[in-house]
Amino acid sequence: MEQKKKSGFSVYINSNENFQNALILEQRKKRYRIGLIIALMIVALCSILAYRYRTYHNIKVVKTISKDLTESFQSFSYKKGTICYSEDGIYFLDGKGNEKWNRTYSIKNPQASYCGNYIVIASKNGNEIALLDNDGQMKKFSVSYPIVDVEIAKQGVIALMLHGDKGNYIELYDAAQKKLVSIKVTASQNGYPMDIALSSDGQNLVVSYLVVDGINVKSRIAFYNFGMTGEEKGDQLIGGFDFKDCVISKVSYMSGSKVVAAADDKLIFFKTGKTISKNNTVEIRKTIKSIAVNDKYIAMVLENDTKSAQEKYQAVVYNKNGRSVMEHEFSSEYTKLLLGEKEIVLAGNYHFSVLNFAGHEMYQKDFKKRISNVSLTGKKRRYLITYEDNINLLELR
Repeated sequence: MEQKKKSGFSVYINSNENFQNALILEQRKKRYRIGLIIALMIVALCSILAYRYRTYHNIKVVKTISKDLTESFQSFSYKKGTICYSEDGIYFLDGKGNEKWNRTYSIKNPQASYCGNYIVIASKNGNEIALLDNDGQMKKFSVSYPIVDVEIAKQGVIALMLHGDKGNYIELYDAAQKKLVSIKVTASQNGYPMDIALSSDGQNLVVSYLVVDGINVKSRIAFYNFGMTGEEKGDQLIGGFDFKDCVISKVSYMSGSKVVAAADDKLIFFKTGKTISKNNTVEIRKTIKSIAVNDKYIAMVLENDTKSAQEKYQAVVYNKNGRSVMEHEFSSEYTKLLLGEKEIVLAGNYHFSVLNFAGHEMYQKDFKKRISNVSLTGKKRRYLITYEDNINLLELR
C-alpha cells in the first residue's frame, strides 16, 4: 500500500488497481487509434472508388458563343482557357467562355504550336508566321521556303522545318524574328522529314526522317543541340538512331528530358542530355489509328483486328517511361482523340465520350447537331464543342 497526504488526512490507493485502470485506458486508446486508421482507410478507398467509377449523367451549357466559323477553325486548351484560330485570325476564351483578346491575320492552312506564354501560327506549305504572347501581342513575319512543320519553346524560340528547292532546312528564330540557326538536310544524306519536336528550353530538337534505299525503308531519329554541346559538332547533330522496316510519324518531348517516338508498330522512349540513350521500347501489335501526347502521357487508339474482339477499338495510355496506365475497349466511331489531365476525350460526328485513367467511361452522349471540333479547356470537366453554326462551352454535371 502506498500513502499520500492530502489536506491533513491520509488517502490509501491500491497500486494493483491503479495499474489495471492505466492498462484499460491504454487499450481504449489503442482501439481508438486502430478505429481511426480503419476509418481513414475506408474514406480513402471510397474516394478512390468514387474517382474510378464516377459517372456523369448531365451536361450543362455554360455559354453559347456566336462566331463566323470556317472549315479551318481549330481550338486547343491554353492556360486557364481556350485558344481558337482559323485562316482569318485567333482569339482567347477564358474558363467562362468570355473573349479576352482577338487578333486578325491571313494565314492559309494554319497549324499551331504553343509552349509557356507563346503561341505560333504558321501556314502549312506557305511562308507566313504569326507569333503571339499570352496577352495577344502579335508579331508577323515570313520565311523564304514553304513551311512543313513548326514548334515553339517557352521563351518564344521558333523551330521550322522548311521545304527548299534542293533540300529541306531546319531553321530557328527568336521572339524578335532573328534567325538563330539554319541547317540544310537532304534526302540522300538524312532522309525525308516526317516530324519535329522542340524542347521547352529551345536548346534541343528531335527530327524523324524516313530513309528510302531502293526497296528498303527505315526511320531515322536525329537529335540536334543548339547549345555548347551542339557547337562542338559542325551540324549540331549530337545523336541518331535507325529503325528498320518501320515509319516513325510522330516525335514529342515530354517532361524530364524524355522523348517518345511513335512508329507504326512500336513506341520508343529516349532519355536526352549530353548523351542520348534509348530507355524503353513498347511493341504495339495492333494498328495504330490515333495518337495524342502531353508532358506526362501518350494516348493511342488501336484497331482490334482480331475476329474474336468484342469491340472495334482499344484506347490505351502509357506514361513517359513506357508503363501501361489504362486500357479501354469501345466501338463508337470517332474522329478526334484528346489527352487531358488523367482523362481522354473521344469525339465523332455526333458522339462525345470522356474516359478516366481507370478505363471508366465517365460520360457519353450522342448529340443531335453535328460536331465539327472539340477541345479541352483550362478547367476540369469543361469542354469546347464546335458545331457548324456556333460554339458551346459545356460542363459535366
